[in-house]
Amino acid sequence: MDRRGPFPIRNFKGILYFMLTFTESESKLIRRLKGMPPQTILKIQEPCPLHSYCSPLPLFRVYRIDDATFEAEWNTYHKPGPKQVFAFEGVAA
Repeated sequence: MDRRGPFPIRNFKGILYFMLTFTESESKLIRRLKGMPPQTILKIQEPCPLHSYCSPLPLFRVYRIDDATFEAEWNTYHKPGPKQVFAFEGVAA
């Protein structure tokens, strides 16, 4: 399944964003993160397609919380996006 960003799910408070899958490049980053010490942050950063002078946010950021969990964040080029906590065991090796 190809996925380019947050998958919205409606609930009674509005729209929540839950990721159900990771792209191949995101999965590689997560596999790398699993072998690193807690508090490590890795990110995929791409240049802004509209403005060559921008210093954009990383489009995908993962933060190792501890041996079992990590936090992932999906951003747009110019503003923060949704964050979600995952277990390493739920990510395909």
